[in-house]
Amino acid sequence: MKTVALELFHLTAPLAEPIGNALVTFDRRETLLVRLTDAAGTAGWGESWTAPETVAALIARHLAPCVLGQDPQALGRLWRACGAACGPHGQGLTGMAVAAVDMALHDLAARQRGVPVATLLGGAVRERVPAYASGPFFAPGGHPYRHYQRECEGYLRAGFRAIKLRCGLAPAEDGAVAQAVRALLGPERGLMVDFNQSYTPRAAIEAARRMEAAELGWIEEPAAPGDLAGYRLAAGHVRPAIAGGETFEGAAAFLPFLGQGVMDVLQPDLAVCGGFEGVRRVVMLAELHQLAVVPHVWGSLVNFHAALHLAATLPVGRWGGPVALPMLEYDVGPNPLLSLLGRPELGADGAVAVPQGPGLGFELDPGRLAPFVTSHRVLRVE
Repeated sequence: MKTVALELFHLTAPLAEPIGNALVTFDRRETLLVRLTDAAGTAGWGESWTAPETVAALIARHLAPCVLGQDPQALGRLWRACGAACGPHGQGLTGMAVAAVDMALHDLAARQRGVPVATLLGGAVRERVPAYASGPFFAPGGHPYRHYQRECEGYLRAGFRAIKLRCGLAPAEDGAVAQAVRALLGPERGLMVDFNQSYTPRAAIEAARRMEAAELGWIEEPAAPGDLAGYRLAAGHVRPAIAGGETFEGAAAFLPFLGQGVMDVLQPDLAVCGGFEGVRRVVMLAELHQLAVVPHVWGSLVNFHAALHLAATLPVGRWGGPVALPMLEYDVGPNPLLSLLGRPELGADGAVAVPQGPGLGFELDPGRLAPFVTSHRVLRVE
């Protein structure tokens, strides 16, 4: 059954109060959703949360002709065709544009077969995926960490067994907050930190030194994304695992870091790194190097569910933390786009169930998007 329509939804959800990390502060959640529909009315959803307006234009101009009128089951062929169609027009956004379309194709193809996306990816090896609380976020207008203790207590009450703190304020401040949260968690729960590219490598090393008593599972982005020398320096001086790669648009970007042995946990984002087909190549590289993959997750419920299905298929990763990998990154900040159908349910075991329905496992009426739609465009088979 061929695709007959491609819809682009640019969504914007203002926040009641700004939040942020060590690098940026934001007052809204914003993303681009792609909806592909076949002749029978079956629809699949995809997402790219970076530069939604530019990515939407790229998809409409170059990728829609590649997929409209085509059989969505030809996933590999269409993924390559989309990448070739972007060519030099992608201007650094090719992986993101292809990601949104590829994700929608996988959702649609799985729904046509009546199976979960995890089955399409080769089969789930677990029915539930442990989740970690991705937060707290910096709070502007005072000390950025002032609510961390209270918010982490709330995450524990909700059932999370691992937390990833946003850090990168200053090494001494980071050390103090990490040790305070470790005391709250006890030894049986996981604790990680994300510097969000905010430090120089030497400052990251100093912060890691001051956090040693907190027994961190991993330190994320201790240097700028492409700073291989910085990652090499950090890897030689910090004890926890090093995680990164959320901004990488393709598997090739991981190769220099793998060759130098400076990245222990690979974090491709399905909405950035070419969708399922793109991230599948990262997973293969990780297996060859005996490293763990923990997908980075941002955006709406679409990317969340996509990462959940991917995580359900991944092998157990090695990293030395108290919670088994893979884990699912669960955005605990204010996010109306994640809560379009209610917040994903976290069980008493600290895990999220993998949906057993067809496709990504949710039914999203486009009407629910109406309060957040900045622009909407429909492209059809001519």
